[in-house]
Amino acid sequence: MFNLKPIICPLSLVSVVAVLPFSPGLTYSANACAIVDATTQVALHQSPTPADQQNTVNTASDDNCLGNAVVGTTTQVGVGHESQQQINQGDYFVGGGDINQYGVTSPLIEVTPETQIDMQIPGYQY
Repeated sequence: MFNLKPIICPLSLVSVVAVLPFSPGLTYSANACAIVDATTQVALHQSPTPADQQNTVNTASDDNCLGNAVVGTTTQVGVGHESQQQINQGDYFVGGGDINQYGVTSPLIEVTPETQIDMQIPGYQY
């Protein structure tokens, strides 16, 4: 006489979804390895020649990487009459360690934003 199937199925699904956050054995947290290098280079000079601004970032990880992170920040500011030369090289390695006893690996996330500002300011007295 009454068809309850359409009502019971959605309620069952809602019940299972509501319980998932309270059961850590059924959900997995993100344990990605990350390398972050944020570099800022600012050159203020009177020379018509552009500044030489170089930023090289080398990253690597091993096969045992799980949940580790490396973070580096660099700021270079050059002020003068002549053109400026700013060179930065960051070498980063992130690995596993004793925490990873199960042989589980995670992806390597690399975030390497760089900001380079080269301003020629003729006639400015420093």
